[in-house]
Amino acid sequence: MAFTLLKNAAQSLRERLQVKDLENTAPALRHWLQSDFGRYLQVRERRVIEEHFSQLPGYRLMRLGLTSDPETLDCFNHIHRFSMHPNELEGAHSALSTFVELPLMSETIDVLLLQHALEFSRSPKAVLAEASRVVMPGGHILLCAFNPYGPMGMAKFSMQLCFGHAQYSFHNLRLGRVIDWLSLLNFHVMAVEHGAYNVPLNYPHWIDHDSRWEKVCQKARLPMGNFYMIHAIKRVPRGIINPAKSWRAAVTGYRVTQGLKHSAERKESSHSLTRHTANEN
Repeated sequence: MAFTLLKNAAQSLRERLQVKDLENTAPALRHWLQSDFGRYLQVRERRVIEEHFSQLPGYRLMRLGLTSDPETLDCFNHIHRFSMHPNELEGAHSALSTFVELPLMSETIDVLLLQHALEFSRSPKAVLAEASRVVMPGGHILLCAFNPYGPMGMAKFSMQLCFGHAQYSFHNLRLGRVIDWLSLLNFHVMAVEHGAYNVPLNYPHWIDHDSRWEKVCQKARLPMGNFYMIHAIKRVPRGIINPAKSWRAAVTGYRVTQGLKHSAERKESSHSLTRHTANEN
């Protein structure tokens, strides 16, 4: 009897700590993002994008993330901006698709915004590999994830264990670990930014005004924010290729052309002299 109770308790604990796919947790996350702290995070992420990454080159931008927030896409000036989601969310996404099987051809996206798509997926590596597939050579990835050393990351396990809230059911992905994954996928990291240093409490004043603590952390650029944002460029390695030499005729007027012409005339006169001598004999 006691063994059965322990087994059931362990099973319940594993289920609570297990990270589910975004298609299952999307309704709860949408409700959380409408709270004061959820809106505070979105405002701070948009601020970082506008200040550092809004002018990335290209024509096609795709966003994979938690919401269909149009204000985030409006931070960019790309002609074609769209988003995908595994579960319908307010009907503003261009298509419904799992993040590990995107309905796109390879190397078609200029800029890909991964906004908390990795840590809220069951397999972050698979999502990042699929994202790498659709980004064209020289394209950009802008990856935003929760920082394990930030306030939300530090409170993740205790909050997930005690309450089981959907916003705390995510993978704690260290910055160095994600950079290593990007390197293996031929991405070169260009910049890393941090933001949103306040603790996860609902305080509406934080949305419009920075707290004194946040101002100090931003000025010191401390890597302790609730999220970090990575900008990386896809570099496709190519071997050394010896180009085939294609010979072409010289342009009329060069000395080489005149020399060939004089050589042909001398050769023709030599043939004529030989025939004339043979006839005389």
